Amino acid sequence: MVLQRNELAEVVGAACPREGSHETAIAGLYLTRSSTTEMPRTTLDRAVFCVVAQGCKSTLLNGERYVYDLSKYLLVSLDLPLVAQIEMASRERPYLGLSLVLDFAEISELLGAAPLPSKGSRTQVAEGLAIGTLDEELLDAVTRLARLVMKPAAEAAILAPLVRREIFFRLLQGEGGECLRRMAADHGRTQRIAAGLGWLRRNAARSIRMEELARQLNMSPSTMHSWFRSVTGMSPLQFQKQLRLQEARRLMLVEAADAGTASRCVGYGSASQFSREY
Repeated sequence: MVLQRNELAEVVGAACPREGSHETAIAGLYLTRSSTTEMPRTTLDRAVFCVVAQGCKSTLLNGERYVYDLSKYLLVSLDLPLVAQIEMASRERPYLGLSLVLDFAEISELLGAAPLPSKGSRTQVAEGLAIGTLDEELLDAVTRLARLVMKPAAEAAILAPLVRREIFFRLLQGEGGECLRRMAADHGRTQRIAAGLGWLRRNAARSIRMEELARQLNMSPSTMHSWFRSVTGMSPLQFQKQLRLQEARRLMLVEAADAGTASRCVGYGSASQFSREY
């Protein structure tokens, strides 16, 4: 396993020689390099599978911090308000990472093709997020996918979809497989909550009554609240607060907005309340 992990670091390092996060020619595959932990926090705003090739990274969800490194992967099957932070990096040993956007249409096809046993998740914070062990077979598939970034376009175009499908297959069988199964299930509650997450994102800056959100999901308020918490680990109001604080942080760090301007832009009527929650 040590040799395999070293190989993945070499492959990602060669395929991503520049600092920052970069989209590759392989659909849905992103590579990241950073020589410092001061790299701005990144927001995970899509369903992704994330692997650390070198260094260490953490993810913040509703005030709780979850760390993953060379031996573990992060699986996010919902559009949760997560903030990722590089925890270990240097010029001599830069942080190297890989993320792959999840394709639920393809995952549903795999589930329909044959029964796939799942180990269940050892570290599952909510139904939409899990941390699992990066075993030898999954690590091998991830390395092969990263290696294709350096191959001729015609070769990558043929082989990358096959390797990506293998990765989804191994994830379904792994510790985070239940996350994917729930999300891919037709008419499942997770899909309904996912629609609610999108609606909350679009309306995060305005005052929202929970009855209004429940109507959007065609649920009673009590049922909606219970399902929302089980899937996201948060109540709808906590989720909305995280969205607002996330956007305020972006405005202050990226656009150099002052705290008062940022708080008003994200829907806070009181600067003092914003300061307390931030």
